[in-house]
Amino acid sequence: ITTLSEWKHDLQVEINSLVRAIDLGHLCISSRKPLNAKYDAGHMYSCGSNPSLRFNLMNIYAQSVHSNQHLSGDQINFLEGLEIDFGKEHKEYVLSLKKLYTILQLTIEDIKHKITLVRSLIKWVKLQDRKFTNEERLSLRTEFNKKLGIYE
Repeated sequence: ITTLSEWKHDLQVEINSLVRAIDLGHLCISSRKPLNAKYDAGHMYSCGSNPSLRFNLMNIYAQSVHSNQHLSGDQINFLEGLEIDFGKEHKEYVLSLKKLYTILQLTIEDIKHKITLVRSLIKWVKLQDRKFTNEERLSLRTEFNKKLGIYE
């Protein structure tokens, strides 16, 4: 029997794949260096300390393995990267997420449905077969957060 925690992990894997597809071809949000073939979907607010934000696409951006895993997310440079790519207003919005979404309640059935939905979004993004502009990256995050219906 798969536990709720395991289902959440499975959804996180899919969400991370979606973020990597949206941000394909862009620089690491923290180091501002080109990403290698293998890169992470780094969270501004970590899943461990802020589980309510673990699936929020506005909290997750393409990040080098080094910045994410070896520099604990490199949050100061992460914030600078948000401002460089998306502007001060978006950076401030990301900083406000912690106060906006304090609780996350999903059932196993909710998560199963969302996994299917995220997989269809990943397929659509990959079919576009191009690098998205920064404006498009934000627009897709907003649209997909709405479609997922986790953060309303």
